[in-house]
Amino acid sequence: MNALPREDRIAVSAELAQGRVARLEISARRPVGVGRLAFGKPADGVVALVPRLFALCASAQRAAASCALAAARGETVPPEQMAAQAGAVLAERLIELLRGSITTFAGDRPPTFAPQLRELIAAARRFDGRSALDAEAIDALAHGLDALGLSEHNFEDADAYGIWFASGSPLAPPHSARAPSSGVRAEGRREGASPQSQAPATPAPESDFAAIAIDPLNADDDCVVGEQLLQRGASFAARPDLAGRMPETGALARLADHPLIRSVGIGLTGRLLARLIEARETPRLLHALRRGDADATAILQATRLGEGVGLGAVECARGRLHHLIALDSDGRIARYEILAPTEWNFHPQGPLARALIGAPLHVTEADRQRVVSLVAAFDPCVGYDVTLREAADA
Repeated sequence: MNALPREDRIAVSAELAQGRVARLEISARRPVGVGRLAFGKPADGVVALVPRLFALCASAQRAAASCALAAARGETVPPEQMAAQAGAVLAERLIELLRGSITTFAGDRPPTFAPQLRELIAAARRFDGRSALDAEAIDALAHGLDALGLSEHNFEDADAYGIWFASGSPLAPPHSARAPSSGVRAEGRREGASPQSQAPATPAPESDFAAIAIDPLNADDDCVVGEQLLQRGASFAARPDLAGRMPETGALARLADHPLIRSVGIGLTGRLLARLIEARETPRLLHALRRGDADATAILQATRLGEGVGLGAVECARGRLHHLIALDSDGRIARYEILAPTEWNFHPQGPLARALIGAPLHVTEADRQRVVSLVAAFDPCVGYDVTLREAADA
C-alpha cells in the first residue's frame, strides 16, 4: 500500500544454526505517508485524493479514509453507502487475492490465467463504492471464478476440496506442486486414470514448518489501535504493537476457524488455501450485502475516538487497514495517519518471525525458496528479498 512511488522493499534475513533458524532480521524501507501532504488541507479534498496515491487497494484506501472522516465529523454513514463501499472493497479484495496467488505460485503458468483474470477485473470495476450493488456484476464475478476453476462448492469440506485438488482445475497444479511440503497428499491414484476416476487428494497432517497459532487482529482492537496512532503517530504505524501483542491480519487470520483450514493446517498450505476460499466466497457475500442480509461493518467500520477524531478500518486483501483523521477547529486536517496490514505481519517479532524462528532450514536454494514462498503467502504490499546464512558467517 505504497503512498508515493519509491523503491520500497522488505528484507528478510535468517541466521541458521544446527539446521534451524536461530535469528531473524526483518527490515523495511517503508513508503512516505500522507500526513505531511494532508496537514492543513480541506478534509474532503484530501479524502478524494487518497485513492490516487496508492498503487494497491485503492477502493480499500478510499473506504478507510471516508469512514475515518465521517467518524471525525460525528456523522453516521448511511447503510446504502456502507454497503456500496463494502462491495467495492470485496470486489477489489477478490482480485488482489487471486492476482497474488497466481503470480506468486503459478510458476510459468500466469499467461494461462490471463483471460479469466481480465474477465474478473472487468467485473470488479463495476463496483465503484457509490452505486447500489448490481446483481449482474456479482454474477459476472461468480462466472469468472467458475472459468478459473474455482466453483462454488470446491471448499465446502475436505471431501470437496480433495475432489477439486485431483480434478485438473487450472489452479490445482500450482497449488498441488507444493503438496509434499505443505501437507496435502494424493492417495490411490492409478497410472493413466482420469481425474474423475482417481481417488481424491486428502489433507494430511502438515509439517510444522511455518505453522503457528493465529492471534488475529480484529475490530475489538480498533480503539486501542486508534489511540496509539493518535499518541505515537508514525512511530506506531511503522512498528505497531498492542501491549506486546503483534497479531496477524489477512485472509488466514479471518478464516483461521474455517473447518477446511483447520483440517489442512495453519501453515503454508493453509495460507494459500485461505486466499482461494475467501475469493470464492465473495459473490455470496456480495449478494447478501445487496439483499441486506450481511452486515457491512464486518468489512469496514467507522469509530469516533473523540471530538474531531475518527478511525476507519477496512478488511482488505492483505488484512485490516486503518486510517486515522483528526480535524482542527476549521474542519481541516490536523493529523492523518495510516497503518497498513503489512506492518503487523512483517513486524520483527510478528507473525512471519514467529513462523520462522526455530524452523528447520539449511543454506540451500531449495530452502531459500521455501522462505520466499512463505513471505509471498503473507502477501506484503512491497517487494522483498530473502537471504539465508549460517551463524558462523554472521
